[in-house]
Amino acid sequence: MPTLILNTNLHIDAGRRADLCARLSRFTAEATRKPEQWVMTLLNDARPMTFAGSDASCAFVEFKSVGLPEADMPGISAGLSELLRAELGLDPARVYIEFASSEPQCWGWNGATF
Repeated sequence: MPTLILNTNLHIDAGRRADLCARLSRFTAEATRKPEQWVMTLLNDARPMTFAGSDASCAFVEFKSVGLPEADMPGISAGLSELLRAELGLDPARVYIEFASSEPQCWGWNGATF
């Protein structure tokens, strides 16, 4: 159930999209300490976006999971910011990350909830 949604105004070549999603998936599994079989990643690139009044490269990330500990969020933010800098050249000062922790009964899968 860990889910990472990356929205960015950068255009990411089709050949790099699958690799980037795989890297984000591994990162999310490690960060949440949950098996990667439960991780979902979504990449929305080439989106019309501004940050601080500028359309320079930026991103908005949604990081969601059942039972995401608040104490883990600063480390996840640092690690994800570094990954986005290394992979896409994104300045961490131009990235917002929204964290969301859900209760198991609020997350559906396979016709049921967790």
